[in-house]
Amino acid sequence: MTHASFTTWVIDPHTQTINEVQYSGEYKHIYELIDCDTYDAARINRFGDALFVDDDGLFKDDQAFFIHADFPQPLAGKALVLGCDMEDGETVAPHTTLEELRSKIKFVMPTRVNGQIIWLDTEGKVHVYA
Repeated sequence: MTHASFTTWVIDPHTQTINEVQYSGEYKHIYELIDCDTYDAARINRFGDALFVDDDGLFKDDQAFFIHADFPQPLAGKALVLGCDMEDGETVAPHTTLEELRSKIKFVMPTRVNGQIIWLDTEGKVHVYA
């Protein structure tokens, strides 16, 4: 099967950027784009778009984090935005636009306050998750 390449984005909380990338359509390319050995997908909308993230991201030293408005918890490390063809499960270009993605991403830092972890974004707003 031939995989079609397409343009999508990588969210990088270390540099606090969202960069355009060319995705080859091959699942092995995900490892390279988000610097990981295993990955998982965090679904962000009803169209099947997901953030592909490092499955071991929480265990890495000096990690950076971000939140997406439509996902219930912070995510660790880089993320690749991919869509899913709901009929055959193949990855496709996401429905999410770059403008929408930028409006829903906040880069955050964990901080412990009275034994509880809170998340501070770059605007100084506090985010709390159970």
